[in-house]
Formats: sequence, C-alpha cells, structure tokens
Amino acid sequence: MQGATRRAGFSEDVQAALSTEPGLIAVIASRLLEQHLPGSLHQDILDAVERIRETSGASRKRDPDFRRRVLTDYEYRCAVCGFDVMLGSVSIALDAVRIRWHQAGGPDEETNGLAPCVLHHKMFDLGAFTLSDGVILVSDRVRRTSGFHETLMAYDGRAAREPRRPDWRPEPKYLDWHGRKVFKGEPRHRR
Repeated sequence: MQGATRRAGFSEDVQAALSTEPGLIAVIASRLLEQHLPGSLHQDILDAVERIRETSGASRKRDPDFRRRVLTDYEYRCAVCGFDVMLGSVSIALDAVRIRWHQAGGPDEETNGLAPCVLHHKMFDLGAFTLSDGVILVSDRVRRTSGFHETLMAYDGRAAREPRRPDWRPEPKYLDWHGRKVFKGEPRHRR
C-alpha cells in the first residue's frame, strides 16, 4: 500500500453508540489520556482534537491567529507573574486564553484575551482567581499549600500586566462573565 493514506476509525456499532451518547466521547477521551499519556500533554492533545473538529465543520471555528495576536500584545509574558521563558527562540509554557470561554460563546477578540503562563491559565480556568478592573483577585476557597504564596497570593490585589495596546485591554463584560461563571467563592482581597 505504498502511497496510500490510512485512517483509523470506529466500527459502525461504536459510531452509533457515540452519536446517541455524546457524553461517552468525553469519558473515553479522559480514560485514554489518563491511562496512556502524562498529564502535561492532555490539554495539548485536546486542543489538537478541537482544531480537527473545527476544520471539519463540527463546531464553531476558532480564529487560528488569536493566540499569536494576544501573545504578541502581551509581549510573550504572563499577565500575572511576568513569566517569559524561551527554549531557543520559542516561547514555552505561555498561553493565550479566552476570558469568556469559546464553549460559552466567547469571541476571538483581543479584548476577550489574556496571556497567562500555563500554571496561571489552569488556575484561571478553574476559578482560583479572576480579574476585576485589571486587579487580580484570589478566591477565598483556595487552600494554602506549598507554593501557595509564591504562585498566587503574591499577586492578590495587584494589577495584572496590560497588553501594549490600550484598546485591547480585557473588556469588563468578559471579566464579569468570568467572575460570575468561573470564579469560585469570594475574593480574598477587599478593595
């Protein structure tokens, strides 16, 4: 079969089960990732699968240039801690996130973007902290553990780094959404 393209797939009965029970896909994907791959790769794989779905027309498409625009405007530095490690000429462990998630109708606009390092990205998505008027607010539900002060509390009540372009600052409506729908508990920092 030289030159032929091979493609993996499921049998018809498995495809039927997956189409009638969409939640089954998430269960299977989660188990495959947990049993066969290190946790540090899980999100990269899920993002790649999402890109494949988007190009197949299975969901609302994301703007492939969003990440580059946001990271460039934040000068490839974490908006929370300033992290900016490079491996050769490539920035590593830095993300461009949508404040109002893509799944919740968040647009691929710079004013819905933020550039956190991977650690602060995960904490932001889990609701450990939010932003209000550009100020970092840490949840009162976050428990103290090793590294708690250095990685999170040190930034409580401090201003987040802003993008270079003032007109690309995070929109209050997206920050409000994050504060209502994602942020857990109450802010520790009282202004």
